[in-house]
Amino acid sequence: MARDVARAHYSAFPVRVVANDGREAAAHIAEGTRFRFSPDRWLFEGEHPWKSRGVWAGHGVLVTHRPGHAHAVWHFWKGPERRFAGWYVNLQAPFVRDGREFDTNDHALDLWIERRVVALKDEEEMEGWVRQGRFTLGDVAAIRAEGERVLAEWPFPTGWEDWRPDPSWPVPELSAAWRVR
Repeated sequence: MARDVARAHYSAFPVRVVANDGREAAAHIAEGTRFRFSPDRWLFEGEHPWKSRGVWAGHGVLVTHRPGHAHAVWHFWKGPERRFAGWYVNLQAPFVRDGREFDTNDHALDLWIERRVVALKDEEEMEGWVRQGRFTLGDVAAIRAEGERVLAEWPFPTGWEDWRPDPSWPVPELSAAWRVR
């Protein structure tokens, strides 16, 4: 991808890594987790839609990454009984492990999967991102192909749908030393 070579760090989320066996890394973003955004590194028009929130709400989310895969699967729950709600497939650059950090670059197009119903998110934005120089037409074709590959493989359920965080875990905090690079 055109912009993946020089990764633009525009956000950081402190997480608790709950699995990391070399085949898959799973990270939990807890309810109440504070995250940060760079004031000037967002690569799209406007500001990131989560920037004004600043804190993760809801049950938290479990994000799974597989080395070399150009996506991550976000697992969501809802309601007081913590019922599994669905999967959000974030199309992104394959993650790079850098010490205690997982680094990636968002490819903007995403899939929401609830039961067997698939909704494509931000498809209508892709043409504008090409005009802005965020992606090339080749990038967009590769991003779409990754989404199609995930759907063709259909890795759902993932085995994490009934997972629950330990209630004694504190909400992780982003190090005061973290700076946008």
